[in-house]
Amino acid sequence: MPLYAYDIYSGFVADAIGIVGSKDVTRLEHYLRLGEFSQSALGLPEALMRDWQRGIEQLIIDPPRQITTTEQAIALLMMLRDAGQRRFRIITQAPQPEIFTPIFAHLGHEAFAKDFVHSEIAAFSSPFDNVDWGFLDISQIEALLHDAIGNDSFKQTKTAVIAGRLSNMARSDAEHALIDVGIETQNSISHNIDYLILGSKGTGGSKQDKVNNLKNAGRDITILDENGFDKLLRAPKAPPDDWPVADKNTYEDIVRSLRHVWAFELDLYCLVYQYDPEENTL
Repeated sequence: MPLYAYDIYSGFVADAIGIVGSKDVTRLEHYLRLGEFSQSALGLPEALMRDWQRGIEQLIIDPPRQITTTEQAIALLMMLRDAGQRRFRIITQAPQPEIFTPIFAHLGHEAFAKDFVHSEIAAFSSPFDNVDWGFLDISQIEALLHDAIGNDSFKQTKTAVIAGRLSNMARSDAEHALIDVGIETQNSISHNIDYLILGSKGTGGSKQDKVNNLKNAGRDITILDENGFDKLLRAPKAPPDDWPVADKNTYEDIVRSLRHVWAFELDLYCLVYQYDPEENTL
């Protein structure tokens, strides 16, 4: 029985939309190869991929004013997937158009939920229930983050240094986790860092000494232990206590993704499509 996938991506929506109508033969060839790879590597059924080439050619060379065929919808979906990095996925047994409504309502902007799962990208829309997309613009991301953080501190670039060994994750995983919430990392202490994270295994050593000297000189640097590091990765505005664990995790994933895309000037968008878990395909 087909399920439904909600894939949340960070990337550049404009990169996908910008090629539509560009008449760029190189890009056309790229996406034709992408289509061939997708069909062979993912085992996409021929019925779904029928007229893929015609759909790609039309979107790039002679774009319609509206997506009117399944092939065009799949073509644009693939373009969007190729332009971004998937942050997380939610699988449901049936379409749930209101799946993100409680999350955005908790952040004070319930109306944004509809845009996130169904909105016109450029001038395109899809009449098909099994393929859909939506995105948040920069003003929406800013409004959501202001409510999640409680102030505008997210607008300032943050940098962290890790000293010592963390007890529950490797340094590379910790650095990745920081980047996931929009905090850049570096290896050495400098006057421009905002956080020093101390692992419980070993001490901060010379790094902590250097930070203490900078703090004594008036530099505002926050020193965090592992509990403080965990709090740094979580949404400052916590989800309601009575939410199921899965909903709390999704909320954290959303806020984490918002922090990431703002810091690195990306877009956040959601692709919705039918999903066959046995074949792992559209």
